[in-house]
Amino acid sequence: MLHLFAVLVAVSTLILILAGGLVTSTGSGLAVPDWPNTYGWFMFSFPLDKMVGGIFYQHDHRLIATTVGFLILVHAFWLWRAEPRPWVRRLGWIALAAVVTQGVLGGITVLFFLPDPVSISHAGLAQVVFGLTVTIALVTSRGWAAGYVRHGRTPVDDAVLRTVAVTTTAPIYVQILIGATMRHTDAGLAIPDFPWVFGQLVPPQWDAKIAVHYAHRVGALVVS
Repeated sequence: MLHLFAVLVAVSTLILILAGGLVTSTGSGLAVPDWPNTYGWFMFSFPLDKMVGGIFYQHDHRLIATTVGFLILVHAFWLWRAEPRPWVRRLGWIALAAVVTQGVLGGITVLFFLPDPVSISHAGLAQVVFGLTVTIALVTSRGWAAGYVRHGRTPVDDAVLRTVAVTTTAPIYVQILIGATMRHTDAGLAIPDFPWVFGQLVPPQWDAKIAVHYAHRVGALVVS
């Protein structure tokens, strides 16, 4: 049951990220100007007939975020009570701390009118929360337990594989941060052609937006 709940938490977190992406894509970040209430209403009592336009996306995002936060809270306590491995229990508390921080960043984003550094941090931390929930779902599965200990012996730790895993994951996360920066600084069309860059391989001119956009393209090649 614990593993099934962990899978539910991971899937819910993915849905939350998709909802957050819709808020940004539809320009609805300030559709609800107050926080944590919604136009003075308690979040879960806001009238459904008022959820129109950007309010629909922003308020839905808040409802989903609150639900996911509650699920991760339950998850952390369940792991604390039922999980024998200390490092897995710690992952549960780290995920809880991360999602609480994520909620606070979301509130600051609204109250301070979408400051780019906070919005980018909000987007980047979302991927960390998702990664944590997926990791917990993985390590609580029967398949993980069966593969980790076979015939009473712990498998050999492959240092090379561990190094490759880290050096693959790190640039992917950097690429996510660059993408979030490009998105929140409106640099998505700073370079109007593709795959060329103003008809060339390297930009003939530079500014902050062009640099971020070009870094995102180069990052995609590195990640691939």
